[in-house]
Amino acid sequence: MRIDLFLKVTGLLKTRSIASKAIGAGAVELNGVRAKASSAVETGAVINLIKPDGSRTTIKVLIVPTSKNVSRKDRSSLYDVISGEESGCL
Repeated sequence: MRIDLFLKVTGLLKTRSIASKAIGAGAVELNGVRAKASSAVETGAVINLIKPDGSRTTIKVLIVPTSKNVSRKDRSSLYDVISGEESGCL
């Protein structure tokens, strides 16, 4: 699954276009490397999100969904927050 779609499906970013803009601005890293919108997310990957205030949230991917739709109650089971805050949509 593409990283922009993963960020949208998990609810970490509200829409896919917001995710694409954040990725384009360099605010998303995948396994320590600046991500492209088309970068593939796999189980075990580490994603760093840099918020506008400069703080970072680091998550580990536990499950890559097979569908573009995931219920709100199941979203948090797709990833684990390693550091930073889990505040829903960034």
